[in-house]
Amino acid sequence: MSYWETTPPHICTMAQVRRALATCAVLTAARNSLPQIQVFAAPRMESKLAEHNQYQAKTFDEKSDFFASEKATPASVEPKLRRIACSCRLETPGTTLLDVGTGTGALLPFFQEAGVDLAQVVGVDLSAGMLGFAKERFPETTFVQEDVLQFQGGRFDRVARAESRLCPAWGLPVVFNACFGNLFDPVAVLRHVARDLLSDGGLVVISHPLGRPWLRTLQQSDPRMVLHDLPGKEQLKTMLAEVPELELESLEDDADFYCLVLRRR
Repeated sequence: MSYWETTPPHICTMAQVRRALATCAVLTAARNSLPQIQVFAAPRMESKLAEHNQYQAKTFDEKSDFFASEKATPASVEPKLRRIACSCRLETPGTTLLDVGTGTGALLPFFQEAGVDLAQVVGVDLSAGMLGFAKERFPETTFVQEDVLQFQGGRFDRVARAESRLCPAWGLPVVFNACFGNLFDPVAVLRHVARDLLSDGGLVVISHPLGRPWLRTLQQSDPRMVLHDLPGKEQLKTMLAEVPELELESLEDDADFYCLVLRRR
């Protein structure tokens, strides 16, 4: 005879009870472990971000002499930097501009050419060596050694207004020139920019004067420095789905030039 022919369906054997209790114990242990995962995931991510930022700062500190030299900006690159500056729509007098990854200030002369008062520019960079050269070249500009994820426009504005250095409105362009691929988490940075720094209609400009193919070559030579490719059309769709506050304004994705302009809705 089978078990079901000898035992009423509603009666459990001791073996079944023991198996059920063992299953409950396993599920309870798994459930209790979830808070530990939530507690330790964030510190691990912060540790990786700090390690990444330290590597970026060290790398560019070591190369700051080169980037401050004329070799870093040959004559063939200057028209492209001019195009990038023009993409920032700087026609409005008194425009405040945030230059992320400003380095030695390679874009600042072209912003000035486009009519920007350099006292209205804030340059943010991780490298003290790069910023040292930038401060010497452009003493009227404000430079901050900080990860853009920690940069707070509202906090900085209050200090700036007290010093009469910047205009109070952050409907500004935020520019990422030749640095977007170096960001640890580009989507998190764009969320921060869109939600905490830009007002409605403000622009984000993501650019590289040498284009995506050149950047991919650099990524192959040092994947710790360049973590990401610049977004093409398909990647851009995914990125904007994750940051719905931004919409596409324009995209130039040529073999030797890249410029993406996004607008805050």
